[in-house]
Amino acid sequence: MAVMEDRAPRAEPPERSVPVSDLHTAGTPIYADALDEDLPAVLERLRQRHGALAPVQVAPGVGAWVTLSYDVSLDVLRDRVRFPRDPRRWREAREGRATPETVPGPFWYFRNALASDEPDHSRYRSVIVDALARITRDGTRLAIADIAADLLAAPGAAGRIDVVADYAFRLPLLLLNRYFGLDDAHGRELTELMRCVWDGGADAEQARMDLFGYAQAVTAARRAQLGADVVSRMIAHPHGLDDEEVAHQLILVISAAHDPLMNLIANTVHVLLTDRGIRADVAGARTRIDEAIDTVLWRSPPITLLPGRYAARDMEVAGARVREGDCLIIGYGPAHADPQVAPGIDTAALSGSRAHLAFGAGAHQCPAHNLARQIGIDAVAALLHHMPDLRLAVAAEDLVRRRSPFAHGLHALPAACTPIQRDADSSPLFPSAGGAPCPHAPSPSSWSRDRPTPRHASSTRPARWRAWWSRIFRFGR
Repeated sequence: MAVMEDRAPRAEPPERSVPVSDLHTAGTPIYADALDEDLPAVLERLRQRHGALAPVQVAPGVGAWVTLSYDVSLDVLRDRVRFPRDPRRWREAREGRATPETVPGPFWYFRNALASDEPDHSRYRSVIVDALARITRDGTRLAIADIAADLLAAPGAAGRIDVVADYAFRLPLLLLNRYFGLDDAHGRELTELMRCVWDGGADAEQARMDLFGYAQAVTAARRAQLGADVVSRMIAHPHGLDDEEVAHQLILVISAAHDPLMNLIANTVHVLLTDRGIRADVAGARTRIDEAIDTVLWRSPPITLLPGRYAARDMEVAGARVREGDCLIIGYGPAHADPQVAPGIDTAALSGSRAHLAFGAGAHQCPAHNLARQIGIDAVAALLHHMPDLRLAVAAEDLVRRRSPFAHGLHALPAACTPIQRDADSSPLFPSAGGAPCPHAPSPSSWSRDRPTPRHASSTRPARWRAWWSRIFRFGR
């Protein structure tokens, strides 16, 4: 999948018609409730109308810009002087139009590497990078093989699986839990908490508080007795993060790994089940799974849009007048579909080009992008090992994408295989979802509200932590 050096001639930019003061009303709505079609189609129309940078609304009356070209996206990602990351600069929040009740969490400040500028950014990022650096490829592959065997036991015996709900949703969380030095029982707790967070509704706020309680309890336990796990390495790092800071980095690692990895795994399996040429090449060893992963990162990146960068001053960007404090949302999906770049991507030759922006770029590039890519490769390989004749159980045109302004993934990916006999005494980590949708599907989740809320073994979740986390999640610091 080589990137050709010659690009198509640059077209003249469209005429701009958005007054600077009207960004919050002139933009096209892209929030979930306003989307009545797939987001990529909406973004492509915005490209045709506005060019490389388009005004959007991320909530009713809350404006932002979205980058729609590869070059502009890359420039914004790399320039942390003109486009810093700290969301506390956001004009819409300062002027009271954006509130935590109407605008989702990615737009708000947390004490982590993603939302911070210098000097905190380097301090937090170094802790994450160094803590993850000792994770080995072989160790990850063995852990994924073990987890996959448990997750796929019941679906394999039944001969049916929802690749999203039964596998892609669960595996990253269980793997992270092992990186944190915890057993699979705590992994089940983490999975249930994330399921409830995705469900939304009345229980979502409690689940978010419990998710921080999970991170806080793990941090406290490791502080009392350090081990050889990721959390212990964060705590023991020379930068000396306090427990609150460590917990925030853990939440970042969980959030940044889970949804993107879930979508990467499911999107890759989707390509293998719907593109006969690629599936035949992988089955015939003419193409490796890592090359298929690279193709998916180009064609179907797991994150379509991601907030954000915030203009440090008034300036012109791609012909648009951007004001100090305006939010620029990075369009990863539109960047890969940029007509100035896409014609130069040879998608028929899966050569493993990694010039994509799926993991970001610049100072805030995903610090674990190589590890994330390897997890995707190993997870898909493990699934195909257990279910070599996997096939779609519904018509390809019946598959539905999530109505999300950020994530590019499927609601469900029903598939079938020849039932696999297993030992009678083997006990799967999870039962099959049996056709139940992934928790972000519009129908009710398979997570049972009648079950008691799982608790970390060493967590007391005192009231002060609940109040503190609610305040931080809603309003930032």
